[in-house]
Amino acid sequence: MTMHSESLWQAVSQSGWRQPEVQASEHFVATASSVQGSQSIVAQQFDQDVLGDAGNLLNNFVQSGQIWALLIGFVLGYMLRSVTTYK
Repeated sequence: MTMHSESLWQAVSQSGWRQPEVQASEHFVATASSVQGSQSIVAQQFDQDVLGDAGNLLNNFVQSGQIWALLIGFVLGYMLRSVTTYK
């Protein structure tokens, strides 16, 4: 049995939209309030080192030899552009 969007909207508006209660822990932050009352918003915290990840990415790029492919591609692309350009 499928429900049309209008009847779904009516069911939600009549019964109210209820969210399950959330227990806050050290990994979760629960805050916020809404027009209907108090609501919980859950956000998870991550420990990320963006600059460290970028350094690892660059190090892997150089060690795998992809830097040479990039430089050769730039040189060949520039040469091909200069040959095919009409002045």
